Amino acid sequence: MTGSFVIADLIKIRSTDFFPIRTFISILPMLCIVWGWLLYHFKMYESIRKRRILDILFIVFKVSFLGVIILGSYLYVVGIYNVKLLFNFTLISAVLIIMEKIALMYLFVYLRKIQIHFRNIIVVGTGKRAQNFIDLLNRNAEWSIRIVGLVDEKETVGTEVMNTKVIGSLNDLATILKENVIDEVVFILPRNWLSRLEDYVKICESVGVRVSIAVDFFTFSFAKLKTIDIHGMPFLSMDTMPYNVWHLFVKRLCDIFISLIVLMLIMPLLIICALVIKLTSQGPVIFKQRRLGLNGRIFTLYKFRTMVEGAEKMLNEVKKLSETEGPVFHSRNDPRVTSVGRFLRMTSLDELPQLINVLIGDMSLIGPRPPLPEEAEAYERWQRRRLSLRPGIVCTWQVTRRFNPDFRDWVQMDLDYIDNWSLSLDLKILLRTLPAIIKGWKYWRSGNSGKTA
Repeated sequence: MTGSFVIADLIKIRSTDFFPIRTFISILPMLCIVWGWLLYHFKMYESIRKRRILDILFIVFKVSFLGVIILGSYLYVVGIYNVKLLFNFTLISAVLIIMEKIALMYLFVYLRKIQIHFRNIIVVGTGKRAQNFIDLLNRNAEWSIRIVGLVDEKETVGTEVMNTKVIGSLNDLATILKENVIDEVVFILPRNWLSRLEDYVKICESVGVRVSIAVDFFTFSFAKLKTIDIHGMPFLSMDTMPYNVWHLFVKRLCDIFISLIVLMLIMPLLIICALVIKLTSQGPVIFKQRRLGLNGRIFTLYKFRTMVEGAEKMLNEVKKLSETEGPVFHSRNDPRVTSVGRFLRMTSLDELPQLINVLIGDMSLIGPRPPLPEEAEAYERWQRRRLSLRPGIVCTWQVTRRFNPDFRDWVQMDLDYIDNWSLSLDLKILLRTLPAIIKGWKYWRSGNSGKTA
């Protein structure tokens, strides 16, 4: 990192652009901390035996993207912000990291060819899952992992499974470890073997050999399995979300930063909207409503009032006008909406107070729309999974099928968003928000649709 920064400073055109040594020394600790922590977090300091080049490129991109945001913010705050230097450093450090990792990968391939630096393992099991694992190792020679043999109860010693010999049964494990150079034992056995594994794991433990146990015998439609450690107690965790806490933390930081900036910029607009609402109809300016947030947490949602006072009490009277099946009420001809409210809905200005919900932490900028408690009570079980992510002001169906009132389609799109969530997906939805609002304006003017959720 230090070398990258020095090179980035040297390649600037004018010598007067060079940082004084004192300034350079003041930046260096922050530089090392940020990049060092990011590289550590994304496991770039761990063995690259089982990494693909594409994996490394993707991780370096994430490190560079997050690092330039953090370091750029720091340089801006301390008053030494320099776009050219920051760009040069990010590019050079990324190239150097990639070159280092690729060089190591080719080194491992070379060492494998000359029979040096192998990791010897035993695979316990010969079933379909074990065969898939053997095939995986055979297709990735650069990992430098050699299977000494297979251990199984059903197969006869000497039998070959995928060109790999069975060298004994589980009862022979201690002898096999004694007579061979073994670095790791990989157990890939059926679920019913779990209760019997402890004795064999202890045999490996007693001689200092690493043990890995495959736990892919659970079959889920979308949940992901991972191992976690809670104060020394290992757990097998099932998570329905394909992301980690760090990614959610970045999402939350973006929510706070963007919502705060937008609120400050549109404050005059908010005041104008509030005055118009107050002068044209009776009732409060802000409409407050109980909604369900993350995993069913109840919170108060804020919107500009677009209906007449007491509209919620009139819901049963207008339910017959609903244009969608399911628990959500949707009507383009709702008589409770005021003339000003119609304009606010047409332009989505009524949603702006929800930026306060985002700042508080009840909502996110992007996410499934928060339902009413009574709507959620009518959900089918599979539909409740849309509550597993923090709700948002804008969601997928609002920027794609905003005027399709089919509730089941809404829910399915929300679930697709949850299953495929990423920061880049949020950015795509955010960029499509303005075109969706313009499209909404046209629909409202033509009288072909209305505002939902």
